[in-house]
Amino acid sequence: MNRNVDELIRKYESEIKDLKELLEISKSLSSNLEYHSLLDSLLFACMGHARVTKAGLFINNKLSHSDFTLYRNYEGFNTDKNIRYVIPQHSEIVKLFKEHPVCYTMPELLKDIQNIADIKSFTILEPTLIIPIINKGNLQGMIVLGEKIENMEFPESEKNFLLNIAGLAAIAIYNAFLFEVSTTDMMTKLKLRHVLFQTLQQDFNSDRNLPLSLLMMDIDKFKKVNDTYGHAFGDIVIKEVTSVIRGGIRMQDMAARYGGEEFTVVLHKIPAHEAYKIAERIRQKVENLSLTHKGTRVNISLSVGLSEYTPSLDAKPMDLIKRADLALYEAKRNGRNQVRLA
Repeated sequence: MNRNVDELIRKYESEIKDLKELLEISKSLSSNLEYHSLLDSLLFACMGHARVTKAGLFINNKLSHSDFTLYRNYEGFNTDKNIRYVIPQHSEIVKLFKEHPVCYTMPELLKDIQNIADIKSFTILEPTLIIPIINKGNLQGMIVLGEKIENMEFPESEKNFLLNIAGLAAIAIYNAFLFEVSTTDMMTKLKLRHVLFQTLQQDFNSDRNLPLSLLMMDIDKFKKVNDTYGHAFGDIVIKEVTSVIRGGIRMQDMAARYGGEEFTVVLHKIPAHEAYKIAERIRQKVENLSLTHKGTRVNISLSVGLSEYTPSLDAKPMDLIKRADLALYEAKRNGRNQVRLA
């Protein structure tokens, strides 16, 4: 009798401990609206609870793609830079997870999936456990975990706990996505202008992101492009240029659409001499873009002004922006298609 009571006490104590942990994880996830920071928190929460050294996340960010791609901040998995790790939106596994939202081991998945090509990314990574992230019947992503540190199997209680974490994450990711939509220019996928000012003000109030550099970029002779080839082609040019800009910076940096064909990049913990190299790489890639209109090659170039935050010169964010803007004007005046330092 006493043994049964002791077992019940241990069982309820374990459940209470799990509920407390879930509550803390829920607070952490729901209080974070910054998309990439939220995904990092989710990965570390799963790693900490499951005691694994490998964790990754296939996520569907509808702002930039419809398929599920491996989030770049994965941990432990050996990846090939020449391989794009993708799970197609209309694959068999997506349908399976929607119909049966449970944790799967790789052997279980291989048994239930007919088209192995759909899960090629999984077979390359060789995860031990795959956990779906479901919100209102829609699959938002998949968490992949490696083997446990103790080389043990995942017990059912732990699988259920990880599913609960994924359920909490689904709500938080959806809210973060809505926030991202409300702060993002839909054509360029860059942040809106007001987000730039908010970000800079936060940086000015704290020294955690110093040194801080700012790039002001403008597409050269863009009005002539619109007048010659039409506004539809002008939109293509803007999309191509901003794709280069997004690809040329890190996740912790921020790119914003400042005006029609003018863009701003905030580079955190980057001094001016390093920022110059980043700006020059972006400028060169834009110059090398292969754009054609009805068989005619159209050359595009970018002028860039660069300023580094200097407390004696920059009392407020607009001061930093104005100095970069003056440098941009110098780049334009001296022949365009170049980077100028304030």
